[in-house]
Amino acid sequence: MRPIGVTIIAIWSWLWASLFALVGLMLIGVGHLSARLVATVASDSLVERLVSGVGKALGIGGLIVAVMFVAAGIGLWALKNWGRTLTVALAGIWLLFGLLGLARHAGTWHLTRTLVDLAIVVYLMLPDVKRSFSGA
Repeated sequence: MRPIGVTIIAIWSWLWASLFALVGLMLIGVGHLSARLVATVASDSLVERLVSGVGKALGIGGLIVAVMFVAAGIGLWALKNWGRTLTVALAGIWLLFGLLGLARHAGTWHLTRTLVDLAIVVYLMLPDVKRSFSGA
């Protein structure tokens, strides 16, 4: 049986995936529209390609992160150990970003995000939770 905490974290992963997918698609669209705007204002195609390329690269990066969160959520939902490992890795990366954010600006968002990621890592490392992913 899947622990309730694992279910919550899986759903949390899917919510983050939705956010990153939305932002990724928006960045691709904004990059394309910005490039068109640059093309109407200036005749320099290098700037147009640069603006378009940056928007598309950031958007594709957001979509890749979204896919990783979807995979992590699926792995958690199915109680696969690779899903737990991927989730711990993703939460660990975001924990580092949260700590960097706290060092620059100790705001409520950075503190909350850091505490949530820390809780996810600690929870998924608990022996009883790890045992749920062993299949035994």
